Order: sequence, then C-alpha cells, then structure tokens
Amino acid sequence: MPPYHRNPNSFEALKDQVFVLTGGARGVAESIVRYLFAARAHVFFGDIDQDGSDKVIAALRAQNPSATNSLVAIPFDARKYDDNLALFKAAYKTHGRVDHAISCAAVTESLNWYDESLNLGTIEAPPPTVIIDVNFTGVLYFARIAAVYLRQGNENGKDKSLTIVGSIASFKEQAGLFVYGPTKHGVMGLFRSTKSLMSKKYGIRINMVNPSHINTIMGSAVHDLWVAHGLPVNEAYHVAEHVLTLASTPKKPDGTVATGIAVYVEGGEGWDIEEDLDKTDHLWMGEEMSRNSAKIDIALGTGVSWKPTKE
Repeated sequence: MPPYHRNPNSFEALKDQVFVLTGGARGVAESIVRYLFAARAHVFFGDIDQDGSDKVIAALRAQNPSATNSLVAIPFDARKYDDNLALFKAAYKTHGRVDHAISCAAVTESLNWYDESLNLGTIEAPPPTVIIDVNFTGVLYFARIAAVYLRQGNENGKDKSLTIVGSIASFKEQAGLFVYGPTKHGVMGLFRSTKSLMSKKYGIRINMVNPSHINTIMGSAVHDLWVAHGLPVNEAYHVAEHVLTLASTPKKPDGTVATGIAVYVEGGEGWDIEEDLDKTDHLWMGEEMSRNSAKIDIALGTGVSWKPTKE
C-alpha cells in the first residue's frame, strides 16, 4: 500500500477556514479541535458530553487568550438530525460559509449482541440501537447536510472537504465488534458510494481515515490485549494529524485532486488502502469481472442520472 504521511506543517493553510466537527470533548475529536484552534481556524463542534466540551473550550481560551477565531460547542446528540443541522447552521450563520466537515463522533460495544445467556424469554426484548444510530445513521445525516452547506456560495471552486473517521473495522474483520463493525463497514460504503458524486458534481473532496486501536477511553477494553501481543498502538493525535492533513492538502503530489483517499493508520503511520485495492481488482476479481466492474462504474456515473428501467 502506498504510504500516506501526516504533515502538521500543512495546517497553516487552515487559518480562517470554517470547520464543523462531530465529537470534540475527548479522544481524536478533541485532538482535532486543539489543532484547529492552534491553526486559527474557526471551529464549531458538538459532543453529547457538553461539560467536557466546555472544559476543552475553557482550557484552549486560557492558553490562547488573544485568539479571536471562533471556538463554539453546540449541544449535540449525533442520533438527532436536527442536532447535526444545528452545527452547520451555527457555523454558516456566523461566517456565511462552511469549508470543511469532519465526522468523528462514535461509540463502541457495551454488550455482547450474541450473549450466550440469552434465552427464549430474554430474547423477546429488543436490544439498544445506539451504536447503529450514532455510528451509521448519524454519519448519514451529517454527510447529507454537509453536502448542501459545503457547496453554498462556492461558485469560485474553493477547496471544500468532508472527512469521515472510520476504523480498521471498516474494512477488516474484528471479532467481538458485532454491531460496531457493521456500522463502520457502513460508513466505508457511504464513502465509496458518494465519492464520485461529491467530487465530480459538487466539487467536494471526500476522504476517510480508518485507524487501528487508539489509546483512548473508547479503546480501553482492548488496550492491554494490543500491548500484550506487541501490536502497534495509535495515539489520538496521530489520527487527528492524518485527518487534518487530508483537510489541509487539496492536491496529491502528482497534482491531482486529493479525494477518494482512505487512510489506514497503525502505530501513527498511514497508508492509502483504496489506491492499491482499485489497481489490483483484476487479481482478486478476475480479469473479466474487473472489466465489467469498470463498465458498471461508467454506466452509473455519479449515481444521480440513471433511473430504474423496470417497475
């Protein structure tokens, strides 16, 4: 896989850019907020932990009392469409535009979906759907709204981007993540199904960051397991730096638009998993199916021009 290098020096380009972000009170999203504020970007973020968000803001304002860039935490529940909308409305009302959107909020397993203690009686009660609602439905909401706000007033073709934070579980089997894994596969599907539309029709770069284990509260359940097996561990800032490198770097080294990139992050290092997957599909699909897949892509276009031909 080709490497993808995080580059904090590129964050200077984010000064005065308007960001909307889900999460922010802790973990990767908090690290993103800190980097953005230091770069003098305008940041509007939402986390269900409002007290935690307020503490992040207070700490950053205390460290940078002369900073005048926006740093706003909106009361937020990723499961609610109106809350996702409120984030974008707040940024747009204040600055008249949104430049970059980052979907980072997520939750992980709190129970075993297939618990062996389940029986004919207890299986009658439906399980909670919070993981699905936050990790998948909420991201669908966010991306839908972002597609509208990012393209407002962008007749001059300024750089706009949407970045989704997924997981190694977005593309690899992760035993035990019985609901988290499917939701993360789902957002990878969202990324893949919309990257042509976003880039070609709306001029919005869409990229994804898929980290392996991160040393955060959310990943604490498997941290000792990772360490015991000598596996590389990410820190939150590693992932944040990859996210913001994607946001701050509109062109690839070859001069083409930096869109459709899915970065796998392990031990702080990154690799683009999509490029080689596309280049080698003739090996794992077969030559004929690879050619047919390419024809399907051409036929579907951006996904909005074709109509069902059968009732």
